[in-house]
Amino acid sequence: MLRSSLISAGVALVLFVTISYVPAGAQAHNQPEYARSAHAYRTPAVSLIDAREHTVDFAAAVAQEEMVIISLAFTSCTGTCPVITANLVQALPELKRIGNRYRIFLVSLDPEHDTPARLREYQARFNTGEKITLLTGSRTAIHDLLRAYNAIYPGGNKMNHQPLTLIRAGKNAPWIRLEGLVSGSDLAREVRLAIEQAGAISTIY
Repeated sequence: MLRSSLISAGVALVLFVTISYVPAGAQAHNQPEYARSAHAYRTPAVSLIDAREHTVDFAAAVAQEEMVIISLAFTSCTGTCPVITANLVQALPELKRIGNRYRIFLVSLDPEHDTPARLREYQARFNTGEKITLLTGSRTAIHDLLRAYNAIYPGGNKMNHQPLTLIRAGKNAPWIRLEGLVSGSDLAREVRLAIEQAGAISTIY
């Protein structure tokens, strides 16, 4: 009888620990591996260059879009950048279901190397489509952009940059900052959440 009671107590303890460890409504291994916060950033008035060699007034380009997603990468990166880019592409079908009035800007962290020609090669490699605009520019312009979004990486070494995704769900909405790798499905979910929180659903659909 005592042995049976001890076994029951042990089972109950194991169940308690497991339930306490797994967040409500989700399995632990499905939890996002990024931090989420909201900020009021001012988009910098910098001139950048896209893959077609067109000059882009970045502040104007952001202002004209209803919803904007910004991420950072560079074409020669063999670490997180290919994952970041692939995840953005993976999110496109779900983002299309949410609405069509959005633009993703993927900004190069290596402007000296990432010429428009290299951006075009990168576009073709990942099949980024029309909704993802790759941008490069002068070192000064890129630095000003990174500073405006609090994205300066340690030592100015591009290898030290951390995965960062920014979402603005409406023209007057705050920027949602996601620090860490964001899967395509998580990005789509975060966009939906940002739209709901900004009360911007009616302007997206």
